Amino acid sequence: MLSVIMPTYNQARCLELTLGSLARQTAGRDQFEVVVVDDASTQDIRAVVDRFEPELRLRYVRHDTNRGRSAARNFGVAQSRADWLLLMDADSYAAPDLVERHLRRPGDTRPAVVYGRRVEPSWGTFSALLEAMPDEADLLPMEGDHRDRPLRDGDAGFDVYRRTAWMFGFTHNLSLPRDLYLRIGGFDESFVQWGYEDTDFTYRIYRHFGRDNSRFRYDPDAVCYHTPHFRDWYTEWENTKPVLPYLVRKYRHYDIEFFTHPSGDHRRVARTLPFYEDCREFIRDHPARVAGDAVRKAVALPDSASSLWIGFDVDSVMSTGRATSIDHALPFGPDNPHLFGVRTPYPDGSFDYAVHIDLWRMLTPIDLSALIIDSLRVAGVAVLVLSKGLRRDPADGIGMIDDLEYLLSIVEPRYDARISYEDDEMAVVRLGRR
Repeated sequence: MLSVIMPTYNQARCLELTLGSLARQTAGRDQFEVVVVDDASTQDIRAVVDRFEPELRLRYVRHDTNRGRSAARNFGVAQSRADWLLLMDADSYAAPDLVERHLRRPGDTRPAVVYGRRVEPSWGTFSALLEAMPDEADLLPMEGDHRDRPLRDGDAGFDVYRRTAWMFGFTHNLSLPRDLYLRIGGFDESFVQWGYEDTDFTYRIYRHFGRDNSRFRYDPDAVCYHTPHFRDWYTEWENTKPVLPYLVRKYRHYDIEFFTHPSGDHRRVARTLPFYEDCREFIRDHPARVAGDAVRKAVALPDSASSLWIGFDVDSVMSTGRATSIDHALPFGPDNPHLFGVRTPYPDGSFDYAVHIDLWRMLTPIDLSALIIDSLRVAGVAVLVLSKGLRRDPADGIGMIDDLEYLLSIVEPRYDARISYEDDEMAVVRLGRR
């Protein structure tokens, strides 16, 4: 059996349409239940639910105060009975076979987490939907799920996000085992505003399985339609902004660091991160990268200076001065975050210097710009170290910047930039505010 967990805050008309679509499922009534969690709506949600009692196995529960979607989903799961969960929104109009596609039976070998597709209907498609299911061929290009992509001969589909599937798990149409939900602790109830509670949820699943993307699958045939409703995007986005630094503080890993980049283009990040990871391993194993101790001598920071060091084998700089290291040569953990420096959790002005060794060189221009900006937010001076013997052919992936003259030319209009040290092994670029 499947438990459909559906939080709602007002949106009575959308809920009526969604429950109506669930009442017309090809799966039998005895194969699923629907738990509606009313998060202190001012509309009469109970009356809408009551109309479908004869057709669905329904449970209605209510919060006395509005607690947000995370708390509502956790409450709904606690009230549910099935071993498998389908997380839906109250504005997700289900295709007739949606429940059947999410049902699991003995011997089912599908990945633990299945993402369903959501169509964003235009008014014309929405009007047609109320009469009958639209034909896929009649949908407009703008109406498709952004996880869709054109398939070529022999194309396997969802592998465009092959190493970042967690970024694209949205809880308007997602199923998973109940025991997995409980093992990762459900939703983080710190999320009380709109947005990113589902990303936090799927990222914890990704970490639970040891960063194994094969545990996720996108099923474009498990379809729901996003029923039109009023959105105050300006207010929602303003309320969501504090969530992004919270995620960086919570996880302190480059996955989330790049995901929360202000550019907001998650598809760009999904395509870029695998290359960054490849380059990171390339740098780690390269014999020509300059060790942190040699860099410390070349940079020659004052003994009294506080500093942040990001790179490989930088833990050795901890012996002098007041230094914090992000050492990618050491295992990731609470005392050793794995960040690149694009968006760090440190308060403004935490350090005198932020020193980056080689990892910065692989970044795209937009990410390198973010690294410089963040470095000069947390520190008075940013130092970029380049190991001259460490090179990568762009044909192997993302190339590494070697042209320091060009780098200086693009940052000098904004910052005080110069090469402060150079020898046969390395060059050091120093950046400061004007």
